[in-house]
Amino acid sequence: GVLLPSSSSSDDKKKRRKNKQSAALLAQERHNQLKMRVAGSSKSSVQVSSVVKIFVKKVHACQTGPWKMSSESSCTGSGFILPHSRILTNAHVVHRGQSILVRAQSGSSAPRKWECSIESISLPLDLAVLKVTDERFFEGKPALEFVPEGFENLPHLDDNVTAVGFPTGGDQISVTRGVVSRITHIGDVLRVQIDAAINPGNSGGPVFNEKGKVVGVAAAHLKDASNIGYIIPSCVVHLFFNSTKDTGGRCHASARSESNPEGYCGVACLGINTVQTLENQTLRKYLGMQDREGGVRVVSVDALGGCLGEGQERLVQPDDVLLKVNGILIGQDGTVQLPGRPEERIHFTAIVTCQLPQNPIEVTLVRKGKLLTTTIIPKPRQYICPRIDGYDAKDPPLYLICGGCVFTPLTRPWLKAKKKYDLLLSYYGGPLTEPGRQVVMLSTVLASSINVGYHNLGSLVLRAFDNIEVFSLQHLAMLIQNSTNPLLEFRLSLKAPSNSSSKRSKTQVNTNGSNKGELKKDEEDREQQHDPQEDEILVILDRNKCKEMDPEIRRAHLIAAACSPDIDFNW
Repeated sequence: GVLLPSSSSSDDKKKRRKNKQSAALLAQERHNQLKMRVAGSSKSSVQVSSVVKIFVKKVHACQTGPWKMSSESSCTGSGFILPHSRILTNAHVVHRGQSILVRAQSGSSAPRKWECSIESISLPLDLAVLKVTDERFFEGKPALEFVPEGFENLPHLDDNVTAVGFPTGGDQISVTRGVVSRITHIGDVLRVQIDAAINPGNSGGPVFNEKGKVVGVAAAHLKDASNIGYIIPSCVVHLFFNSTKDTGGRCHASARSESNPEGYCGVACLGINTVQTLENQTLRKYLGMQDREGGVRVVSVDALGGCLGEGQERLVQPDDVLLKVNGILIGQDGTVQLPGRPEERIHFTAIVTCQLPQNPIEVTLVRKGKLLTTTIIPKPRQYICPRIDGYDAKDPPLYLICGGCVFTPLTRPWLKAKKKYDLLLSYYGGPLTEPGRQVVMLSTVLASSINVGYHNLGSLVLRAFDNIEVFSLQHLAMLIQNSTNPLLEFRLSLKAPSNSSSKRSKTQVNTNGSNKGELKKDEEDREQQHDPQEDEILVILDRNKCKEMDPEIRRAHLIAAACSPDIDFNW
């Protein structure tokens, strides 16, 4: 006989087959949901196809040998696509770039490098816009969208953010996530601190919020610290766009002048140099603040800052109490409430630096117990030690060679190259006190028979030449050229003279005149002479021997000229 399957076993097989089909359908449905969720999250949080890698070949000026250029160097950074077929990145990524290439992660064609150029740049804000020479690069790559400008659109503390870029450690794109840790300012510019990893190569990449909009540009990370990165917030990016749109992308139009036709791409500053907190009640009573809230005491103001009125009168004076900026109350600790953020505070200077120079700012003061309101036109701060190479510090640097002694103005790039940063900045870190004034340094001595005994000298402040205080490098050139003394006398020191800000030299550069290097006489001879100091180093050179040997010294070091093209010197 033939054994037939029972009806119960047949039903079990059908049931198992049906369960398998249901499980497969359920797995497929879950997979589709996951794909939709991933695709949706990727669309709303990060748009990696709009992020590009930047390859730069740079040639910097040599700070220690300003007559030559440094060796070519390479670096990489990140950027992202803006409307109107442009790319935004950090200024420090592309500054001094001789070759700038960009490569996208994806697009309508296989990835390749495309040549581009700098269209607009602001070194103080550390932002730059690039233009690609071939419009085909942008095919299939959407432009990213920023959050609107204004303090109210800054990311909140503990907001989730995503940083995208091309950091070191690999050639492909990288995505890191974190939260907003702090809203602060570094130097003169507003910054947002995040704990998402920002490493070399991330600079210039976008930082997204949870809605997929750009809230900032990755800029820097704190060395010797873990997961402390800083981004340039969107309000500063909008400030950059607004400051360059009327000047061909270079600078702020309202700051143009005959001597500075391109304008001065600076950060707005009230000209108040130092303030003192008013947390002591006795001090508040002394300043007439016992019945008022908030305020900080003005300690010093910039000699050339915005606090100087049209008639050269000081709109803000030491011992004034700065109470409000644009109607916003300043706390006793110098902080203000972020607009629309009652739980967050920041230093009051952020209110000023997040607007364009030349835009009026209303300040409320208390002077000797009386309430005053005045309007200040902020200006970019000028420093006696210029800070940024190619911005307020000349690029390439100025120099003058006499008797093998190389003189150059003091700048931060020079200090960094000489590794004398902290020592001299303690004396020269403040604002400029007189137009055109420079701190002239003996950078090094090119060895020769005429300067034996001075070969190891360097990184010294030149206080005086022939007992005349030196005002600038051009002033030194004119003093040497016009001197009739057979001996050249240089007085040097490691620090500033005690009378450097109160006395003017016997002959000084006429900074208001149209002729370069024009000299004028000072009337009071008693203030013309430099008083020798105890800590000075004296260098005496024979004038005739210097004139004879200087060409040979320069020839041995392949130096074409005795000075920079901007210095008038021919003896």
